[in-house]
Amino acid sequence: MGIYPGGKSTRIDSPRHLTIRHSRRVVAANRADARLNAFQSVTVLADGKVVEDEIEPLPPGEQKLNSFWAPGIEAGPKHIISVKQTIQANGEQLNLEAEQPFYVDAPQFSLPDGSVHSTYPPAGYSDDHRILPHVVLTDPHLPWERLGSPKGGSNMDLKAQMKRVALGADKASSIPRNRVPWLVVLAFSQDELRLPPEDLDGAGSIFSGTSDGVLKPVKQSSTMTVNMSIDDLWKLKSDVTTPITDRLGPPSMRDSRGDFIFVQPGLFTSLFSTFDDKGNRVKGSGPDTSQYKYLSHVRKINGSGMALAGVEDTAVFSIVVGNRSGPLDNVIPTTMCAHLVSIEGVEAMSYPGQNHRYVALCSLYSWNYTVLPPNTLNVPDAFENLGRTLNVLRAPDEVIAPLKASADKAQQLVGRRLSDGYTLVKYRVQTGEATVALYRGPFTPTYVPTLEHLTKCSTSGVDLQILDKNLGIMDVTYSVAWQVGRTMALGDQAFVAALGRVRTAVHAAAAKQVKINAVKEVKDTAFRTRDDLLKDLSSMVKGLADIHLQKRGSEPQEPGEAPDQRKPGRPVFRHGGAKRRWHHKKLQRRDRPTLSFASPLFEDKYPAAALDSVRKLASSRSGDPYDETNDPQSSDWMTVLSWLIDRMFLAGVPAHYLIPDPSYLQPENLRFFHIDRNWVDALIDGALSLGNHFGTDEDRVAIKKALNDYIGRTPDGMAHRVQIPAYGFYLRSDLVTMFPDLRVEVLSNDSALKSAGQDPPAGAPLLRHEIVADGVMMAFMDRVPGSAQFSSLVFTQPAHQQRFAVARGLDTTEVNVNIRRQYTVDQSTRETDKDRHKALKEIRYTPTGEKNIFIWNSVPNQSLNDLRILRLPAFADVQLKVLQDMMGKQEGTDTSYFEDNASTSALFAMQLNDPIYNLTINMADASKAAQAIAGLAPPDIGDGNPELRTINMMEAVRVKKLSAPGAEVSPAPAENDPHDEDEHNDASREDTFMRAADYVSPLDVVSNYLSPHVRAMPLHQGPSVSDSDKIPTNSQQGTDGAVPYKVKPPESEPASAPRFLIRVSSNLADNHSQVVLDRFNLPQDLIFSIVLKQSEINQYLLMEVTIDIALGSSSDATYALMSNYTGPGAHMLTNLRFNVIPTTFHDQNQDKYYLRIRLLPRAEKGWVMAPAVPELSFLLGLASINAPGLGTATAMVQSRARYCRNPALPLVEPNVMIVDNPPLSVEVVMH
Repeated sequence: MGIYPGGKSTRIDSPRHLTIRHSRRVVAANRADARLNAFQSVTVLADGKVVEDEIEPLPPGEQKLNSFWAPGIEAGPKHIISVKQTIQANGEQLNLEAEQPFYVDAPQFSLPDGSVHSTYPPAGYSDDHRILPHVVLTDPHLPWERLGSPKGGSNMDLKAQMKRVALGADKASSIPRNRVPWLVVLAFSQDELRLPPEDLDGAGSIFSGTSDGVLKPVKQSSTMTVNMSIDDLWKLKSDVTTPITDRLGPPSMRDSRGDFIFVQPGLFTSLFSTFDDKGNRVKGSGPDTSQYKYLSHVRKINGSGMALAGVEDTAVFSIVVGNRSGPLDNVIPTTMCAHLVSIEGVEAMSYPGQNHRYVALCSLYSWNYTVLPPNTLNVPDAFENLGRTLNVLRAPDEVIAPLKASADKAQQLVGRRLSDGYTLVKYRVQTGEATVALYRGPFTPTYVPTLEHLTKCSTSGVDLQILDKNLGIMDVTYSVAWQVGRTMALGDQAFVAALGRVRTAVHAAAAKQVKINAVKEVKDTAFRTRDDLLKDLSSMVKGLADIHLQKRGSEPQEPGEAPDQRKPGRPVFRHGGAKRRWHHKKLQRRDRPTLSFASPLFEDKYPAAALDSVRKLASSRSGDPYDETNDPQSSDWMTVLSWLIDRMFLAGVPAHYLIPDPSYLQPENLRFFHIDRNWVDALIDGALSLGNHFGTDEDRVAIKKALNDYIGRTPDGMAHRVQIPAYGFYLRSDLVTMFPDLRVEVLSNDSALKSAGQDPPAGAPLLRHEIVADGVMMAFMDRVPGSAQFSSLVFTQPAHQQRFAVARGLDTTEVNVNIRRQYTVDQSTRETDKDRHKALKEIRYTPTGEKNIFIWNSVPNQSLNDLRILRLPAFADVQLKVLQDMMGKQEGTDTSYFEDNASTSALFAMQLNDPIYNLTINMADASKAAQAIAGLAPPDIGDGNPELRTINMMEAVRVKKLSAPGAEVSPAPAENDPHDEDEHNDASREDTFMRAADYVSPLDVVSNYLSPHVRAMPLHQGPSVSDSDKIPTNSQQGTDGAVPYKVKPPESEPASAPRFLIRVSSNLADNHSQVVLDRFNLPQDLIFSIVLKQSEINQYLLMEVTIDIALGSSSDATYALMSNYTGPGAHMLTNLRFNVIPTTFHDQNQDKYYLRIRLLPRAEKGWVMAPAVPELSFLLGLASINAPGLGTATAMVQSRARYCRNPALPLVEPNVMIVDNPPLSVEVVMH
C-alpha cells in the first residue's frame, strides 16, 4: 500500500525498516556535514541521503490538519492550452496562434488499487449509532481532483486568487477556507437501496434497454450496487435520472465501467438540500452540495509506532466523513451500506421530479458495517479487556493446570512441557513410522538461555533433535528450525546465488593464502608474492647497478643466502640460454608440504585464512566493516548479510512455525514472548548449509563470525550495537481491525534509569511492527519487559483512524453536544490552560426545537427518525461561535487561546472526533502484568540492557574421511630427487633454442602446442582398422572360438547391416553434393549428410559410426581434403541423441594422419537400436580445405560402423563387429 509522504519518500522495503531508518537517522544526525544537531528532526531517504529541506517535520504523536489540498488543474472538463507568438523580421510582423485541448487523467468511476487506506467502521464490524462512517484515502489530493461544486470556481481560479493575495492585490480573507470535494460518504440501510424484483428483471425492468454487458437477470451486490458501463447507464429507463452526463469527460468516457446505487428521489433531495432553523427542507433551484465542504480534510501525521503508516517518517492522508448516523431505535443489529459516492455533476442537474423513481449515483468504494442497539459496545471496554488478558504465548492455563495437578507423573511432565510453550505434533521418522514429537516455535513463554551442547553446525538437522528421556518423546524443535532455514534459502534465488559466489570467493582466497603460507614456511623465497616483490623494489636500483659495476668475486646466490666464495672470478650476473633466464630454484620433493584440503596442515591454517577473506568481503569501501549505513565492498556480501539479518528478525517464516497451535493466541488477547536464540541459530545454520562442496565446512563458520562481527559492532556515530529482537508480543483483537495503525509506544522509566546512573535507551523502541493477519498485530523489541528500559506499553488510537461521532449522546429524543476546546497557539501556551481537558460547553438539542444541528426526520415533528443527518453549516457555525466567545486568554497576558473567524473542515473535524482512547500497561514489579511475564526475563537481568544476540553454532561440521589425513600423498624418495645444482650447472642450458632449417614439426607435436584460440584435439595412434593384416580369420581363432573384430562389407539382404548414404558439401542452399571454394578460400562449414537405409526389422545394435578423412598437403600425389583441422569442432544438426567427436588419428602402419570423426550414442548402455536411427547428419565448423587449383578435385573419405553382438556381454573386442561402408568420393570445385 502506497503512503504519500508529503515530500521525499523515506520508505525502506525491508522487514527491518524501523531499525535501519533509526540507525541512518542517528548516523546522519552525528555527521558534521549534515549541519543538524541531535535535537532536530532528521529525515533520511532510503538510500541514506539526508533531507535538509523537509517541510514542517512533525514530532511523534503530533498531527497537522488542512481543510483541503487542491491540485492546480482539476479533472473533468476540457482544458485548452493557447499559445501566441509574434515574429518580426524585415519590418514585417507575423502572428502565430495555436491551441491544444487536453483532459486531466484522474479517477472518475473507480479507484486505483491501494487508494483506500482504511475505513471505519471496518467492513463487517459493528459500532454504535452515534458513529459517522469515514474513509481514509492514501492520496491527499483525491477528494479535490474534480469539481464537487462549480459554484466555488475552478482550481485555476483558486490558484489565481491566491497569487493575487501573495502579490498584495487582494486580502487574505478573500481566499475560501473550504472547498467542496467531489467524493462524499453516504450511509444507507439495505432496504433504502434494495431494488424490487420487477425492476431487476422482466419487461418492466429499468435495465431492459441495456446491452449484454449487463448480465440478465440483474443482481445487486452485497452493498446494493450494480456494475455497468456509462453507455448502459444512459440506456436505463427514463424514470432513472443521473448526474453523469457527457459534459463530464471525453467521448471515450462511454466505455468506462463503474458501480452504481439507485437512491429514492425523496432521500436524494434531502441529502442535497439545506434546512431552516425549524427543520424544514429548503429547496433551491437545484441540488446543493455546499454542506459537504465541512466533511473532508487532510491530515499529516508522524508515522512512528504504526504498523502501516510507519513505513514513512511522515504520512499524509485525506479523510472523507459521512454526515448520516445509524438507526436510533433499532433493537437488533442493523446492516448499513457505506458508499464513497461521486457528486460530480450533481449541482448541474435538477431535483428529481414525480416521474423519476430513482437517482443513479456512482459508488467508487463501498462496504457494509453493523449498527448495534444502544449500550452494547464501546472502545474503552475493549481496551480495558486487553489489559486484563495479558499473558505469555502458550497453551491456555485451563489446559495446563489439570495436567500439572494430576497424580500421573507422565501428565505432569506433559504439563511442564506445555507450560514451556511446547505442543505435540505428528512426526514421521526416517524409517517411515508415524509417531509423536515435541515442538516449540521461536516464541517461548519463558527465558531460554544459550544451550551449551548446541555449538556445532549441522549437515542435515537430524543431529539437532533432542530426546526427552523422561517422556520418551523426541524434541524436533531445532531440527525443524534448521530445515525451515534451508528451505527458505532454497526458495530465494538471489540469496543462493550470492551465497555461492561468497563461498567461492572466500575459499579461493583462503586456499591460495594457505598454500602460499605453507610453502613460505618451508622456505621464504620459494614463492614470491606481489607484496614481496614490491618490498624488494627498494633494492632494485642497486641490483641493476651491480650488473655493470660489481666486480668479479662471488657466485650468484639466492636472496637471503650467504655469498659463496668457492668460485672466485665468476661474475654475480651472467647471461645464459633462454631457459636459464627464467630459471628459479625449486623446492625438492621431500621439502614440499602436502597442500591437500584434507591435510592437517591445511585444516590448521584454513579457518584463520577463511575468516580473513570473509572480513575483507564484509568491509565497506572506506575500509570499515559494512553496517548498512555505508557503501559495501561486495554486493554479494550485502545481499547475504541483509538476508541473514532479516531471518534473525524471523521475516518470511511461515506462521504455523511461529505459532504451532491456534489455541496459543485466542481472540481479544495480548500475548508476550521471548525469542529463542537457539531456534534462530538453527535457522541461520540451515540457510548457510547451502553451497558447500567440502567435507569440512569452515566457510560457513567464517561467514557466521563475520555476521557476529556485524552484530557486536557499534557503528560510527551511534551509541548502541546493531539491534536484534529478543522479545515481542502478539495482539489479537477487533481493535486491530478497527484501527490498523494502532499506535504502539514502548516507554522506559527515566527516573529509575537516572537513579541507577544509566542513560535512556538509544535504540529504536520497536524493531519490527506488522499486521500479520486480519485483527492480529505483531511487534518485536530488544528490551526486557518489566525492566527500567521497558517499564510500560501504550496503545493509542492513531491520529488518522480516529472515530467520528455526531455527538457525545444521541437518541430519538435529544442530541447532547460537548463543544471541545481548540487552540491556535503553540503547545507550551496551551498547556497553561488548566481546563484544557474539559469540555467548553454542553448543548442539548431536541427534534422539536429550533436552530438544531441535527435533522432527525424528513418531515418535521413526525418522529420518523429516517433522515439522521448533520445540519451544516449550522453545526460548524455553533462551534466557531462558542470558541470565539468562551476560549478566553492566557492568564496574565493578552494572548488569546483561539483566534479565527471562519468555520473550516479542519476545525469541524476536531469537533466530530470521538475521544482518543489509549491503553497503558504498567510492567513494574508490583503490577499484575509484571507477574504474568516474569518468566520472560533472564535470571540475571542486570541493568536491563539488550543482550548480545550473536550466533552460537560456531564449530565446523566435519565429514568422516575414508583415509587417514595426508595418506593420499606419497612423497618421492630423496635419492630420486633431481639435483638443482646439476640442473643449474648443466652446460646445455647455455645453448640457445635453434632448429635445423629443414625441420618440420609432426602433427602430434603441433597438436600439443597449439595457439590459445586453436581447438586442441586428442591424438590416437594404432594400426588402421581396415588393415587386412591385422584382422584375424576363422583359422586364427583361439580355442574359445571368439572373434575379436570382424570387418564385413555391407550387404543388401533384409537381415543385413544398415547402409549409410553419406554426402559431404559446403553449407549452401543450392548445392548439396560438392565442396565449393572461392578465390579467398576462407575456412568454411562442411555439411555431412548421413542417411541410414535399412530394414525396419533388423536387430543391429549400433555402437559407433567412424568417418576418416585423410590429411595431407595440396602438393601430395593423392589429393587430401584438408592438411589439418583447427576449427571449433562439430555438432549434430537434428539427431541430438548422438555426440559427434573429432579427433586426430595416426595410422602407424602407413605413417599417415587422419581426421577421425566419431558419432557416439548418448545412451548409458553404449548402444542404440539401429532402426531407431533415421539419420546422423552433422556440421563440421570452419574447416580449411586444400585448394585444388582451377577445376575439380576428388578426395576419398572412409567410414565404418561398429555394432554390438550380444547386449548382455561387456562391450569389449570379442563382442564387437565392424562393418565397412563403401569409400566416399568428395568433389571439391574451385570457382
